[in-house]
Amino acid sequence: MRLVSTAVAIVVLSSTCALAQSPRLIGTSDSWSAWKDYANKSEVCYVYSDASSKLPQHLDHGRVTLFVRRLSQGKVRTEASLQVGYEFAPRAIRIAVDGKRFTMIARGRHAWLRRTDREAEFARALKNGRVAIVEATSRRGNMTTYSFPLKGFTAVMKKARRSCR
Repeated sequence: MRLVSTAVAIVVLSSTCALAQSPRLIGTSDSWSAWKDYANKSEVCYVYSDASSKLPQHLDHGRVTLFVRRLSQGKVRTEASLQVGYEFAPRAIRIAVDGKRFTMIARGRHAWLRRTDREAEFARALKNGRVAIVEATSRRGNMTTYSFPLKGFTAVMKKARRSCR
């Protein structure tokens, strides 16, 4: 069931989901997995992990997932995003990887790095880090915190890089 819901989430994030074929699992490592899909007749690879902890525990956070999409062209080679099961407040979202801070901007239930020129730095931080901590605010004003262990991230990114050239 988890693989099916993950495949659906990936297709939803794809900018051309109407043309997309079913995503194919490339590989997994610890809590991370890599997927391959097609958009506009081009290969698209994603890696993702679900949050290992969601605070406060009494709230319904829905599914909380951190994605990194491999880009095959352009100066920026990755695109990080966050997806949750509720609407974000129109505020900055903070994400720290072993203390190194990044900012995401929200739109609805999704968020992306505020500055695309920090995408490579963020991907390196995920590769070298131990845990990513996300602090966000819901549209209702609830402060939320999520943890993503990074063990396995490097292995699935290598699989995504090899699969989507």
